[in-house]
Amino acid sequence: MSGHAATQPTVNTTLSLLYAMFVVSVLLRIGLSALILNEFMDYTTLEGSTIEKIHPAFYGIALVAGLAGLTQRIELSARDLSILRAVMVFVTGMAVLLAMTKINGETSSVGYILDTYIVACLAIFAMTAMPDAWRIRLGEFIILFLVVSAAVGIGEFLLKTRLLPYPGGEDNFRPTGLSDHPLQLGQWCAVAICFCGIVRWLPLRLLSVAVLLVGALASGARISTLAACVSCVAFVILVPMPARTAIDAIQRKMMLVIAGLVGLTGAVGVMFAAGALNRLEDGLVDQSSQARVDIYRVFEFLSWREILLGADLTRVQRIARDIFNLPYIESSPVVFTVQFGLIGAILFALLLANLFRSLLRGRSAIVVVGTLMYFGLALTNNQLSVKSADMLTLSLLVMADCGPRLRRTG
Repeated sequence: MSGHAATQPTVNTTLSLLYAMFVVSVLLRIGLSALILNEFMDYTTLEGSTIEKIHPAFYGIALVAGLAGLTQRIELSARDLSILRAVMVFVTGMAVLLAMTKINGETSSVGYILDTYIVACLAIFAMTAMPDAWRIRLGEFIILFLVVSAAVGIGEFLLKTRLLPYPGGEDNFRPTGLSDHPLQLGQWCAVAICFCGIVRWLPLRLLSVAVLLVGALASGARISTLAACVSCVAFVILVPMPARTAIDAIQRKMMLVIAGLVGLTGAVGVMFAAGALNRLEDGLVDQSSQARVDIYRVFEFLSWREILLGADLTRVQRIARDIFNLPYIESSPVVFTVQFGLIGAILFALLLANLFRSLLRGRSAIVVVGTLMYFGLALTNNQLSVKSADMLTLSLLVMADCGPRLRRTG
């Protein structure tokens, strides 16, 4: 590898095959959710072997990353070199954290660290071997999947029937689309709107934004619904509009805003009449959101040593269930603090921030907004501390933003 700036990898047959394997593995990792895998293997249950606890697509992504490093002469741009340095720092730091948890006798964190964070690092490395045009194409595939998931969620809401299995009980029906949970569906609809700028065909870009916005409304996720509206505003302001002059671009954006407001008003009216926005009538704070605040009271039952260096997660889950009547710990900061200790949780946050600082350097403003929005939404639940494809999806979408020089505005 070398650090020459702006040099693209040489495209050859082997690299083309690796790219095809990579795309299939990434889409399988995103599309095969935990709900589907649990139907065939013990993926997130307490039973089963260690191999079953790792997503099958993990092995495919790891194989592509390994073969790319062994068979390709990868000439890195300055930005990619900086990203890989941050990846190395992140992986080294995670190894230290996992060693600390092993010393403390806590090993339950290993599964989601590998399946959520390490797989993202492997995918980032594999992505650096791909030309910019291929990175953009993969980003478009991911956006297309998220749009299809939103469309499935809209259909589920209309039919009051889910496509995928969902074990959770609820008072009001909420669709899941192709995701694990209604909150995850709403969250990714809101975030994906910001990344629709990487789609090179303008009509498809605008259609994607519309479907994702309606999908967020249908999900019943209150904060994500508001975030989706913010994403639409940011999209109109920050994404360049193809036009002959700056004045023409502003006029087109104003027309788009007016059309969007009319469409949004109609969509909100229909969704409200259909019951999709009933949860917004109760405000942003209810029993569910209050539970994410009450969970912090578990620290009252931990010693300062346990808070600083980590505690037994199983015992803390039992405290949450028996004392506070909370079946789950729906807070990633609590999970990180319990598993790694406050010192380790701060180190983890710094490692993750450094990784995305490198990923976001030089990207467009709307991509930065989308990334920050993802983390803001994810911190309202436990999405950062469970097995998911979120880090993989977010990292690859960020890397798909390769600058305006390769985008067709058509």
